[in-house]
Amino acid sequence: MLPRSLARLIPLLLPYWRRLGLSVGGLLFGTLLGLAGPWIVSQAIDVDLANGDRAGLAGKAGAYLVLVLASLAATYTARIGIEIAAQHAMVALKTLVFDHLIDHDLALHDKQTSGRLITRVQGDVEALRMLLSEVVLHSPADLLLFVGMFTIISATAPDLVPLVAMVLPPWVLLFIAFRRIAPPRFVAVRKIRARLTGFFTEHIRAMPTLQAFARTSWARERAEDLNRDVFDAEVAAHLQPVWYFNGIFLVRNLGIVVMLWIGAGQVADGRLTVGALVMGLGYLRQLFNPLMRLSHHLSTIERARAAADRVGELLDTPRAITDPPEPVTWPGLRTALRLEDIAFAYVEGTPVLRGISLEIPAGADVGIVGSTGAGKSTILSLLLRFRDPTSGRVTIDGVDLRELRLDDVRRHMGLVLQDVHLMPGTLLENLGGDRDAAARALATVGVDLSLDREISDSELSRGERQLLTFARALVSDPEILVLDEATSAVDPATEVAVQAALARLQAGRTTITVAHRLATVRHCDAIYVLHQGVLAERGTHDELLAAGGIYADLARLQEVA
Repeated sequence: MLPRSLARLIPLLLPYWRRLGLSVGGLLFGTLLGLAGPWIVSQAIDVDLANGDRAGLAGKAGAYLVLVLASLAATYTARIGIEIAAQHAMVALKTLVFDHLIDHDLALHDKQTSGRLITRVQGDVEALRMLLSEVVLHSPADLLLFVGMFTIISATAPDLVPLVAMVLPPWVLLFIAFRRIAPPRFVAVRKIRARLTGFFTEHIRAMPTLQAFARTSWARERAEDLNRDVFDAEVAAHLQPVWYFNGIFLVRNLGIVVMLWIGAGQVADGRLTVGALVMGLGYLRQLFNPLMRLSHHLSTIERARAAADRVGELLDTPRAITDPPEPVTWPGLRTALRLEDIAFAYVEGTPVLRGISLEIPAGADVGIVGSTGAGKSTILSLLLRFRDPTSGRVTIDGVDLRELRLDDVRRHMGLVLQDVHLMPGTLLENLGGDRDAAARALATVGVDLSLDREISDSELSRGERQLLTFARALVSDPEILVLDEATSAVDPATEVAVQAALARLQAGRTTITVAHRLATVRHCDAIYVLHQGVLAERGTHDELLAAGGIYADLARLQEVA
């Protein structure tokens, strides 16, 4: 999965290739300076100390200090550059993921909780940033250190090569063992953390309901159980790098002991100089720097692998609701909006709508009623093309909605939902950003609020917030107004003001009203009654009452005459 994740990141890094090139080059330069250090020490011991050359010793000490300071400066500057580029790339990736989410079909949100999606945008992208900035872009410098070290030892003290290389087989074995054991445990951590995030997101939002029904103790116990699961999974996962990390330490220390033992014998026999032995020890310590970094970042790599799987899976989920290759120009509603033999199922084999055919003439005021689960809101989803029918088609003046641009369909249909969603920000931002259009919409619905006012739900009544959703639907001057239980959650006194605003909104527009309360639709030109996914009745309020069918039964239950 690593190459695939890198393939996704490369286009995001291209705008910063100069900065990245300079930064990686700085790391390589700092590594070269670091490689020169042990060699300078060996020369100081074998040449200057052996010959009593104080001036030469002082010169090499000064050179060593300059090398250390220059290496630190180059490395520090390079890491800053890498981090800046990585942050820019991750902002671009977060934007890409978020754009994918907000432009995706609603079916995706049926399958994914908001908590899991937040984890994809935030936690998983952050794991990829750490992979990029702390591991991938440092790899060339680590490779240079490894190759340069053996090159210098081979050229100056070839007898030390086997002593330095002997630590590699144990490390490879440790690495293979870790790679087999750790990945499934880190994947399990990501899954349980996503569940915990989803739980917190959903239940914090539902806190008033939990308190009202005395379910806070249950929520607390459930949170504790999930936290315990996260704890157990984290411990199981993070113990693996601890064992691996300490195994690396053990191998390094044993390597130093063996090199000192064998090297000291070679020095005594005259086959090796003291300076060369000290140089070999220095390079052996440096050899473990990339190994230690890798061991330190193995958890990062495993987290990033899991994150890349999840982000990749999300980005690879295709959109089913898309613009056609050659879209037709919006025809305008001049004759009728029609549903022609519509069938739809959220889950294959479980139909929600069956054989629905109805006509909504231009300029008509139509109501759709039925019991819960009859398919009323599903019809609205089809009208707005949030979903496509399994069979049949929805047409505007004979043009299938699937032949039109999505933006055209939704710009010409104003939607008002039962649930009021106002976004953080100013009133103008909530109404689309066009000041003149927003002002006209507010005037139409009779709301006198400043467009620059910051929205706070606690400062607005339910009626005011509902009227603002009407204004938002009106901003684009839609031809078709779609109301989904738009007045069901307001009190009777507020409903009078809301209905007055609705009357102004509906003027000159085709209106489709979905409602449970028959009083909301009794004035409609035509009412369609859904029952168990089929169109059971149609007619005016009086005609349906006289028919004595499902609508009449609902009217008796609601005491609507």
